[in-house]
Amino acid sequence: MIQQVVLITLNSSSTFPDIIAISETKLFGDKHTVVNIKGYSFIHKNSLTIAGGAGLHIKSELMFRERPDINLNGDDVEDLWVELFSPFKESIIVDTIYFYPNNSVNESSRNLEKYYHKIK
Repeated sequence: MIQQVVLITLNSSSTFPDIIAISETKLFGDKHTVVNIKGYSFIHKNSLTIAGGAGLHIKSELMFRERPDINLNGDDVEDLWVELFSPFKESIIVDTIYFYPNNSVNESSRNLEKYYHKIK
C-alpha cells in the first residue's frame, strides 16, 4: 500500500521530489525490495514490530551518507538520519522518525530537542 501512495504522488507531479520520507514502513527482513522507485535509492531501518520502521527514497544522483550517530536509540522510536552533500552548499541533515503510538507529543518533542546539538 505504501508503494501505491508514493507512486500516485509522483505520477501527479511534473517534477519529482529529491527526497521522500516514510515513517511506519512496516518493513522487515528483505521486504524492502517491493518499494523501489526508478531513479531513487531506498534506505530503511527495519521495524522491530509489525508496525513502525523508517525509510527514505533519495534521488539516485544525490550524494549522501547514513548518520547512525544521530539516531535517537529509544525503545519507543524508530528513526533514520542521512546527511546530503552538495558542492555548492553546506550539507543538509534529513530524517524520518516513527514514534510508537503510546508516546505523548510533549515527550517526543523533548526527546528530539536532546539530539539537535548533534546535527549543528
